[in-house]
Amino acid sequence: MEERLREAQQHAAALSAEIEHLATVRLPALVDTQARGHRGITVPGLKDEALKGMPVDDHHQTVLDLCTEAIGLTRETIGLAARSSVRDLVDEAQTYLVRCQLAVIDEMNKVPEATAFQQGLMNIDHPLTRSVHTLQRLRILAGSWPGLQRADCTFAEIVESARGRIDPYLRVHYTHEPISGGVWVEGRVVEPVTIALTELLSNATSYSDGKVLVEVQQTQTGWVIVVDDSGLNMSPQQRSEAERLLSQQTVLDVTTVPDTLSLGFPVIGRLMAAYGFRVDVSSTSPYGGVRAVLHVPRELLGTGPTQEEQEAERREARAAMGVSALTETPAAETRPDSSRGLPQRRRRTPRTADPAAGRAGGPAPQEDPEAFSEGFAGLAAAIRDGEDQHPEGEPTDD
Repeated sequence: MEERLREAQQHAAALSAEIEHLATVRLPALVDTQARGHRGITVPGLKDEALKGMPVDDHHQTVLDLCTEAIGLTRETIGLAARSSVRDLVDEAQTYLVRCQLAVIDEMNKVPEATAFQQGLMNIDHPLTRSVHTLQRLRILAGSWPGLQRADCTFAEIVESARGRIDPYLRVHYTHEPISGGVWVEGRVVEPVTIALTELLSNATSYSDGKVLVEVQQTQTGWVIVVDDSGLNMSPQQRSEAERLLSQQTVLDVTTVPDTLSLGFPVIGRLMAAYGFRVDVSSTSPYGGVRAVLHVPRELLGTGPTQEEQEAERREARAAMGVSALTETPAAETRPDSSRGLPQRRRRTPRTADPAAGRAGGPAPQEDPEAFSEGFAGLAAAIRDGEDQHPEGEPTDD
């Protein structure tokens, strides 16, 4: 009888210790991994392995599973509500910013080039462009599309557009040859590629003090935009983290938002998963820093505007500038001069194609574009399609 009593007391003590272990060790570890998002933490098992397979083991595992489910459901509910709110607010803010940009560009078209007034308008347009880009980052991380549908653009236009969206744009040096700068990219992916390149240029200029060199090269499977900086190289841990962020395909978990200064790679990762291009940052630049390579596969290349569309653009440009068709040089032949200030723009005939109407196999937007104000797509396309390009074969180095 005493032996049985002693065994019962030992068993009760083991159960009590196991309950304490669940409350003080296992559940806190579960909260760290599931709720707080800490990596590298393992939820421990039973304290007393002799209890494995017994009812107490099953009951404790049920508690852990229920806690995991509750955390997941709560995060999902909060995330859906937060992302929906973010998208609604961003839609409205982006609409008004785009309208402001359109008004500024209209005024630019009314004044002579290289004047103080035009430079002042350009100085206003640049922070507007930066603000729109910031809102686009929020849209993408909230599970939406970039909010703009553009016509086919050349690599030269894409590089200049991305260059104009960062503050230290004068440090970005881009030289292209006619065969590379004049290659067209499909309109459906122009804005996503531009946003991704903007993030790469922002990183390159943030972590280096010298020039950032950009080059477009052809490969066997498509084309690449290579960004080289001369700053500090990434450590193996930083490269591993960058690869992890680039490989993510899920929307941002708003309940565990990371450092807001390190959202560039998650933005690129979302765009890569949705549109089919790739970004690699595993190489070292020949100048000592990081080499970022944005690969655009052949199937994402476009054909550019037709002859009729080009003529329509030129007629619009002549009408906007009030210049006779007999004396005006076509807009495509006008060289933008960024040496006196910010990269300049020109307007282009807007394309208001539904963003969901991509080519076969293209990703569908994750929200209904009808949520935008009427006419927003046209306003946005008129601005984003109006990025200036340098003439083919001429370098755009500052």
